[in-house]
Amino acid sequence: MRFIPFFHRVVTLGVLLLPAFSMASIQLPLLLSNDAIIQRDQPVSIWGWAEPEQAVTIKLNDRVQVVDSDAQGEWQAIFEPLKAGVSVSLVVKAGGEIKTVNNMLAGDVWVASGQSNMEWLLQDSLGAETELQLLNNTNIRHFKIPKSWSVAPENRLAGGEWFSATSEHAGEFSGVAYFFAKKVAAQTGVPIGIIGSNWGGSSIEAWMSYRALGLSVEEIQQVLGKHKQKNDDYRSAQLKQMQRWPGALVNKLGDADADWSTAELQTNEWAEISVPSLWEGQGYNGVDGIIWYRKQFQLTHEDIAGGITLGLGRIDDNDITWVNGVKVGETRAFNEIRTYSVPESALKPGLNSVAIRVEDTGGGGGIYSDVELLYVQTAEGKKTSLAGEWLFRPDKVFVDTDGAMNQVETALYNKMMYPLFQYPVKGVIWYQGESNAFEETRATQYARQFQQMIIEWRQKWAQPELAFYWVQLASFDTNDGDSLVRPWATLRESQTAALTLPNTGQAITIDVGDANDIHPRDKKTVGERLAVIALNKTYGDKKQHYRGPELKSVKLKGTSLVIKFNSAKGLAIRDGQASVLGFEVVDQAGKLVPLEGLVKGTKVVLKLKNRSPVEVRYAWDDSPVNANLMDGAGLPAEPFKVQL
Repeated sequence: MRFIPFFHRVVTLGVLLLPAFSMASIQLPLLLSNDAIIQRDQPVSIWGWAEPEQAVTIKLNDRVQVVDSDAQGEWQAIFEPLKAGVSVSLVVKAGGEIKTVNNMLAGDVWVASGQSNMEWLLQDSLGAETELQLLNNTNIRHFKIPKSWSVAPENRLAGGEWFSATSEHAGEFSGVAYFFAKKVAAQTGVPIGIIGSNWGGSSIEAWMSYRALGLSVEEIQQVLGKHKQKNDDYRSAQLKQMQRWPGALVNKLGDADADWSTAELQTNEWAEISVPSLWEGQGYNGVDGIIWYRKQFQLTHEDIAGGITLGLGRIDDNDITWVNGVKVGETRAFNEIRTYSVPESALKPGLNSVAIRVEDTGGGGGIYSDVELLYVQTAEGKKTSLAGEWLFRPDKVFVDTDGAMNQVETALYNKMMYPLFQYPVKGVIWYQGESNAFEETRATQYARQFQQMIIEWRQKWAQPELAFYWVQLASFDTNDGDSLVRPWATLRESQTAALTLPNTGQAITIDVGDANDIHPRDKKTVGERLAVIALNKTYGDKKQHYRGPELKSVKLKGTSLVIKFNSAKGLAIRDGQASVLGFEVVDQAGKLVPLEGLVKGTKVVLKLKNRSPVEVRYAWDDSPVNANLMDGAGLPAEPFKVQL
């Protein structure tokens, strides 16, 4: 039996990955399950596992093939391509057993990968409530791969299943991917399947193979072995620590049912914890789930009059807060400062209790931020600090010491990407880079890494020009705006450099970011900008305008800089402003000088304050929120930096 080249039955990386199979039932890959989207117009690969050296009959609609499983129990059949919209059923028989898969559909499959902004759920995106109301679109389907990693490439996904875009399920879809799929499906009439392979906070190195990273087998084994041992040690320590709270430790979070909000509560079994500070830094590494905080504070009769303001800083991720058993507020955002008004009726002279139910969905958890943001303030302005020791008790938690694996070379590629290469796809949409954008060196390296990753993924799918479109990083304030070195701007430049590869495209999003939030909520604009790239470049609809103004040339004319742009829709200024903002020059002394410009046709003219600039920049900032140049269709101009 011969497998297609990009499927490897057993992969070794110094260790044997998969043993020979001995199983009593037919097994199919998780992607080949009920409600799947099968890639149209490409040979259909059906594969799986059965008992070794056994005849396997595969029926795909009315087409039938019989193949033999090999010594490891693996088998594969290749069927002729299917047309878009064709309903597909699959029946596999072997050794008297039958496996049936129903309600599959031929369409286009796109992989949506990256970190948290691609992972970000539709239900948490701007406009989600309206979007999800009465939604029932079976032409859009989503398969979400759970966070997982491996020390070597594996053929099998850790989990996942296909769901159609209904009000019940679509809220759990990637917001960006949903809006991408919605627009593409509406314009083309082709069913769209999205495979979501994302891990918040992940670095690009984690999505690349050791070969693409230029590492040897020995080097990557050493890296992965070290991290695996560290994780095992962390997990053992946490499991031991959680024994003091029987029933708190669970394998997966269910409905946490504790109510510890009352004013009077026995707290003998509670531990102490310092606030503000994430609990990971206080001995609870890798703990996620529902944990309660409590603290008491004193008030006089005079303090109560008019109520109080409760300052709780930032809480990662979500909170519900009570004072003396009275709910006073809740917030679902890890980075918002909590200030809750507490009415006089909820207070009493003497000791008062604040109780906080903290929900941590992953990564850091707890009450953090600056000390001055934790306080009780009376109506008269008297302020008392709440920083210091609090009481702390888990309700339902699990230990996820694998959280740091999203930064480890090859770890996610091995488990969340490698199993996909057997499944034909139409293309990839990618939103990642934030984790590589906080250091100038890493931001510069990203240019080579990103292109190498694209090339490798295309090779693995045996599609040298597989469509690959990405989101250039949105604006985010890193509080480093006075420096000439701006890593986020450098990483955007590294992303743009990949446009030299064929069949690539980039959605500019500096105008729809949030300077104060690394997770901007407008995923609709982002998804639709990716969609128009695909509609133009992949689906051939050349009327779809997808690229805003891009730099063509810079010329020094007297005391002016004349900057010419390629722009199919001319030049315009956002919000009807009179001048173009976002330009800077660097003078010979290395000083940044901001300049305003005027639009003249497809040119921007900058009047120089200094006649000898050495560099000109546009939107070259981590958070270029004032950059306002766009085209007549509203697409923003691309950031750039040019030596003069």
